Amino acid sequence: MELRKLFIRGLFGHFNHTIKFKEGNVTILTAPNGYGKTVCLKVIDSIFNRKLSFLCDLQFTAIELETSEGVLTIEKDMEESPNKITLGHGDLEKSHEYHRDYTLSKKTTIHAIDTSIPFLHRIGPREWEDIRTDDIYSFDEVIETFSEYLPDEFTAQKYPEWFVVFTDSLKAHFIQDQRLIQRKGSADRNRRKSFIDTIEKYADELSDLIRQSGFRSSHVSQQLDTTFPERLLRNDKYFVPMEAENLKQELQKLQGIRSELSAFDLLSSAQHLPALHVLDEIKPEDKKVLTLYVQDTKEKLSSYDGIYKKIELFSRILNSKRLSFKRIKINSSRGFQFETERGRPLELTQLSSGEQHQVVLLYELIFKTEKNVLVLIDEPEISLHVAWQKEFLKDLKEIINIQSMPVVVATHSPQIIDGNWDLTVDLEEGGLA
Repeated sequence: MELRKLFIRGLFGHFNHTIKFKEGNVTILTAPNGYGKTVCLKVIDSIFNRKLSFLCDLQFTAIELETSEGVLTIEKDMEESPNKITLGHGDLEKSHEYHRDYTLSKKTTIHAIDTSIPFLHRIGPREWEDIRTDDIYSFDEVIETFSEYLPDEFTAQKYPEWFVVFTDSLKAHFIQDQRLIQRKGSADRNRRKSFIDTIEKYADELSDLIRQSGFRSSHVSQQLDTTFPERLLRNDKYFVPMEAENLKQELQKLQGIRSELSAFDLLSSAQHLPALHVLDEIKPEDKKVLTLYVQDTKEKLSSYDGIYKKIELFSRILNSKRLSFKRIKINSSRGFQFETERGRPLELTQLSSGEQHQVVLLYELIFKTEKNVLVLIDEPEISLHVAWQKEFLKDLKEIINIQSMPVVVATHSPQIIDGNWDLTVDLEEGGLA
């Protein structure tokens, strides 16, 4: 699905906003404070992540979202039913009313959540943590987000099928302005609110990602090693062994890949390959062995393809004069850490707030999004030096090259725009309601 245009009428009772999404992958929203840049991002997020209670609480009269899959309309009567919205799809001539007032008792519904959704852990009277992602959900958010897991008698409202199909056509990931601190649930045994530094959480996540890649590679290796003798002895008339010169070239490439992976601790060491100078006089049966070896090694190392590209980009951007007298180091045990130019380790929280914002924002863009996921970024300039702000779009476009994702940015900063005014939509020009 591609977004084409978003229209919001009567926002806060004052504004009519029309956003025509730019061709390509980047649209930048600008406006003075109070015009609703962040709200526009939240409207898109609430639609595709089905958080409709946000729209029930928002002051507006109509929303139209034009996409390659048709037009979604959302209407509200602020005088008669300010907490109710009506969903419609232009191609289907159907409508569905959604309201914030759930009719079932709190006790019954809370019990239904506890017994019906095994991956949610209750951390408060009306709060749950998703143990898979560490995300925290309120009562209303659980009902909206996980209603399909609840028995029909426990849910007061269901989404129409056409709305589910529409919203499933595009995933959205919202990077909010508050990035350095996150709510923490499962470790809080006394049900008190606790928090965790995001940079430490993301370092742990990267450590897990590296280990998972290693597990996948080990699994592939085990399968290939088990079948290697049978494949070596098989009389396959279609199998053509490589010549010595080609084997040399392929083994040199593999050695380079091993060295690169080892530099990021994805492999334990740059393992030695067969000596290249002995390949000129090998026998035909040796060529078959080495050809199978090259093919198998490529397949084993392919388990690291995705994460290597992301780690290389993450490290290269941060080490390109972004951190004052510091360098990032990647390893499997800690994910990422930082050290001074003299090689002395630093605690992650010893980085300045601007440096932490830079690390967290890059991590989210590179590791927490997927291909073709719509990314919504609120005020990327927060705590960033002007020089870093001017590099943001260049970095973003490089990330898009490997992620292939559309991005909508809300910003006050001309340094973030850095002359790319053709990518901007000025909400101040939209007019008053």
